[in-house]
Amino acid sequence: MNQTFINNVTAALNAAVEAGTLTGWSLNATESRSLQRLYSSPDAATLHSHQSRRVEGEDYKLSVYTPSETEGLVGTAMIDLVSYLPVAKQIDEAVKLAACSQNRTWDLAKPPAEEPQAVETCDPDIRDHPEKVASKIEEQFTAAFAETDGCALNSAELFVNYSISAQTNSEGLAYETELSELYLEAAMEKAGQENDKEVHEHTTSVTVNDLDVETFIRECALQVATLGDSAEPETQDGAIILIEKDALSQMLEALLGQLNVLNEYLKLPFLNLGDTFGGGNGDPLHLSLDPTIPCMVLSSAYAIDGLPARGGTLIENNTVKNRIIGNRFGQYLDLEPNGLSGNLVVKPGTLDASTLQGVECTQIIKFSSLLIDAQKLTWSSEIKLGKHIAADGTVTLVKGGVVSGNLKDNFTDCRLSSTIGTVNVPKSSYAPPLGYKGPDAMLITKGVSIAGK
Repeated sequence: MNQTFINNVTAALNAAVEAGTLTGWSLNATESRSLQRLYSSPDAATLHSHQSRRVEGEDYKLSVYTPSETEGLVGTAMIDLVSYLPVAKQIDEAVKLAACSQNRTWDLAKPPAEEPQAVETCDPDIRDHPEKVASKIEEQFTAAFAETDGCALNSAELFVNYSISAQTNSEGLAYETELSELYLEAAMEKAGQENDKEVHEHTTSVTVNDLDVETFIRECALQVATLGDSAEPETQDGAIILIEKDALSQMLEALLGQLNVLNEYLKLPFLNLGDTFGGGNGDPLHLSLDPTIPCMVLSSAYAIDGLPARGGTLIENNTVKNRIIGNRFGQYLDLEPNGLSGNLVVKPGTLDASTLQGVECTQIIKFSSLLIDAQKLTWSSEIKLGKHIAADGTVTLVKGGVVSGNLKDNFTDCRLSSTIGTVNVPKSSYAPPLGYKGPDAMLITKGVSIAGK
């Protein structure tokens, strides 16, 4: 990391505070490294790297806070700093921007009285041996693809990413966070047919061990098998559906917004202490946060606002027991900030193979694009890959149609699987990171409709 530049920026910012130009500041400096390989497949079965490159980067995000002529307000601005322009000039520009954005004052997070316990957030193999990691994944990919039937491989991509971030502020808070990430993408089609339909999918993980290449290839191959050979689902009100951990974790992530006091401050829908969510005669929902699970994407010694991170129960037996009270909006609402953050953790339920016997349902293996309204807690999506399971066990592959639901109804009389799964998805350009450990499936019996044929 460019420590000389960081020192120069910090010195200039502290001088601006002493001069009264700033009331405070925070700086996030990130250094990143990426091994990126692009593959073709001349034989439609194995990987041929036609481009292998290393990409390094640095990123500096500065937030400044300036005095305001109005009591109780503070000017705020955030800019991207660059090391090739004068530091003083960039800070001056940030100060000018802050004059145009006035917010209620709040106190920045201070250094804790006791340093929180360190949390493992990075796979050391990705950090120290990216070439070996890439070779191992290539071997796993080739072996898994050899087990497919009737698939032709077109292309693939593999990114092995590592970053380290240093967070500091004018109150003296300072800590570092390491992150690792794997991104694997593949494109394939039916073998021996005209190249007019292609399955294009990707998967991500934080560690090498969590990148389940075999399952990824198997699900891609199943999608290839459905190209032109699947049926559209029947139209149904009151449909029974079986969803998997990826969709379940996204639904609970949307629910998390209503458990954050930010929603209350913004006068958006929120859940308060003692409110109920779901219930009925199904499996109860027990939802908590845990920032200490090793190598999970939302594990950290510090919450995003700089408070020491701590875990805790949010919903117990379908009743809200706690809320996420961040540093800034907790102060606005006269609530004590609690640092609750981390990965979603849900207790298992009673759903297993015997529960599904004789139940007619639609199993959704993959949604096309699950769209969730976090304010209304409603959702909809097309089925990208699914199965209609008749009461006698007959299975029909289905694709298309639109499924929609209401989360408040969905978690009533539901069944959560007795087996635990993990979702560990790093952030992307279109979605925040998502860490989840809980039931790997959910049987929804209420609040779902399917618009099909």
